[in-house]
Amino acid sequence: MKIKKALIAAAGFGTRFLPVTKTIQKEMIPVLNKPVVDYLVDDLVKAGITEIVFVINEHNKQILHYFRENYRLKEYLEKMNKAHLYEEVKKLHEKANFSFVKQTESDPYGSATPVKLAQSHFENEEAFVVLMGDDIPYNADGTSEVSLMLQHLEKTGAPALATFTEQPTDLLHKYGIAETIEKNGFQYLKNLIEKPEPGSAPSNLANISKYILTPDVFDIIDNQKIDSRSGELYITDTVTKLAQQKDVAVYTPRGTYLDCGYLLGWLKANLTIAKEDPSLYPELKKILQEINF
Repeated sequence: MKIKKALIAAAGFGTRFLPVTKTIQKEMIPVLNKPVVDYLVDDLVKAGITEIVFVINEHNKQILHYFRENYRLKEYLEKMNKAHLYEEVKKLHEKANFSFVKQTESDPYGSATPVKLAQSHFENEEAFVVLMGDDIPYNADGTSEVSLMLQHLEKTGAPALATFTEQPTDLLHKYGIAETIEKNGFQYLKNLIEKPEPGSAPSNLANISKYILTPDVFDIIDNQKIDSRSGELYITDTVTKLAQQKDVAVYTPRGTYLDCGYLLGWLKANLTIAKEDPSLYPELKKILQEINF
């Protein structure tokens, strides 16, 4: 199976990061000198993905502007005899073929909605990658985590995949937890238990919403009920239903899961990536010592 397309969901309001997300889209908050979403794009491109579809909020076009040509900036830099600076910016538009789908206020809230809205881009594919736009799958050696996901999918022979990280027992009630079955030495998804009661979790594998899905999910979403408590349409419910129809391989990332959707997670992401940068870490270490960190 050759997977060439991916979806990045980037239509949320980023309420955990207010007030900065009042004006800056959460996926565009910088980690060092790149927005979070650019790390995701780089990971996808390394994995051989050539077409990336963003589902964005109809009122927020920052991602669209970031990955499209900026002729005004180009002209300005040329006038200032700084045309060389645009070469780095130009690379952004050339990383992949980008498409943008708008999510409107009339669309239901929830993580399954972006997948449904992008149906026309993926309905004729064997499978496609789905990532949430506010966390980074990070490997210090530069290995693409999506590439590892694709390799694991191929090893298992499954048509779909869901990604989970191991969490301490006392934190399992905060996550969607996988109930798995084993076949031929691999784990497959049987069920997803959303925020289980303490002591009742079927495993310590917490969902981190990175998937390889098949077009079967579009019919599933069409028949899916909105959660009565939250009023949202959850992709976890979609994937649980998919697992009843097809094998969904369970994958645990090799790298570090950097959740940039809240302040401490974003701070951890900056420090983690800066630590591996030889041009930054020596000075960063001095600064941390100076402030008695």
